Amino acid sequence: MRRMHIQNVEPGMMLGKALYGDNYEVLLNKGVVLTEDYINRLKNRGFIKIYTDDEETADVVIKDPISDKIRIMATKDILKTYELTRSAIVNIEADTAESIIKSINTPKIKNAFQENQAFKQMCKDINSFVDELMNEDILSGLNSIKSFDNYTFEHSVDTAVLSIIIAKRLFLNKDKLRQIAIGEFLHDIGKIFIDEKIINKPGKLTAEEYEQVKQHTTYGYELLKDIENIGEASKHIPYQHHERQDGKGYPRGLRGNNKIDSSSVGYTEQDKLIMIAEIAAIADYYDACISDRPYRKGLSPDFVYGLIKDGAGTQFNRELVDCFLDVMPKYPVGSEVRIKNGIYKDFTGVVMSLNTQQLSKPKVKLLCDAKKNKIKSFEIDLSSDSTMDMECIC
Repeated sequence: MRRMHIQNVEPGMMLGKALYGDNYEVLLNKGVVLTEDYINRLKNRGFIKIYTDDEETADVVIKDPISDKIRIMATKDILKTYELTRSAIVNIEADTAESIIKSINTPKIKNAFQENQAFKQMCKDINSFVDELMNEDILSGLNSIKSFDNYTFEHSVDTAVLSIIIAKRLFLNKDKLRQIAIGEFLHDIGKIFIDEKIINKPGKLTAEEYEQVKQHTTYGYELLKDIENIGEASKHIPYQHHERQDGKGYPRGLRGNNKIDSSSVGYTEQDKLIMIAEIAAIADYYDACISDRPYRKGLSPDFVYGLIKDGAGTQFNRELVDCFLDVMPKYPVGSEVRIKNGIYKDFTGVVMSLNTQQLSKPKVKLLCDAKKNKIKSFEIDLSSDSTMDMECIC
């Protein structure tokens, strides 16, 4: 199996993972042979990358950290929670941050969220979500195919997956993992108070629009701060996931100490960065960057991996970045790659499997030579050659 750009998919290829519609109905099942009509329909629906199965990559196994059943359950819970909460604010007449915050803190809005049946169901389903991740220590990649319309909800699930895997590296208990999941599921809930035209704008935001978007962190916290069945730590993930170690983040410009501080795992004091929010900052950034959006293509996983590594100490907690590098591969399994140097320079292939002791040096199956001619495939192990380098090309 491999992850391919839709433009490179050809009729006759077999679908490697099922594709779902906006309401999570099955559009195409795994194993369907893709026709030209199917491919065009997928392009029209906004699919940019999909997974395919073929004879050359049949032995490439991409392991999902959570099952489709749990992923769909979690995504639907988040979607319905957002929708029911949004329906309660349709008649709010507020056009400044101060007036919006005042409206959020009215009994009408608070009660609408507290009594939201989808939110209550989400809190119940969190345990199943966390349970599925308890045996995962290293990710082969974030393998979901996101749709444009449901990006926010699918993004929330993937950031929760990555955050929990990082947190498990720190031996946090299940209750803390549950708090992380709830906080990540709701980390962008404040966006429902911002004009959807701005949130979904297919282009660069103006300075004024960007200032409005930045308010989603405060709006999210104001909505959640008095909700009884959410822990204080969970409430601060929406509030703090855009803060930075150097104090240049938002909304409050809090500074971090670049340490793994067990005393700050949960809520401690109002003006201190908590560790699970620092974890969330890394997960949110990674998944947002690799995801395709209507206004830009997703960045390659290896490039974003480098950005996070370079941001250690300034944007991200340095010691938590080390944990991220220990659980997230630079080149996810199934990625199409090109060799950059050595005797196989410009050969292309697919990441077959990870070397758990050297995640940045996986095993690769080469499929094409430097002139893009198909060859008899063979495997190379980058861990046996410290000088060989490559890049993702999908």
